[in-house]
Amino acid sequence: MSDKPDILDVIQQRGQNWTGEDRGPEHVIEEFPLYGFSKRAEALDQLDDHLRTVDTSDLRKYSRLVGMRREMGEIHHTLRKAGR
Repeated sequence: MSDKPDILDVIQQRGQNWTGEDRGPEHVIEEFPLYGFSKRAEALDQLDDHLRTVDTSDLRKYSRLVGMRREMGEIHHTLRKAGR
């Protein structure tokens, strides 16, 4: 296993720091459409970079990450087509 922190854990920790409650990837996906174009693109780039280096030995976590990336990509594409 690598020394790099798991992005799902980082998301949950940051959400807890900001709101005081557990906020997992599902909440990130719900709030993703509220981001501006550049912030959405940056988040997708960061997630892509993480996916390139992620340890795939835990297939459940990897599957959650790939699913999260797919949903966020679809939202971003839809909003881009709508001019947002």
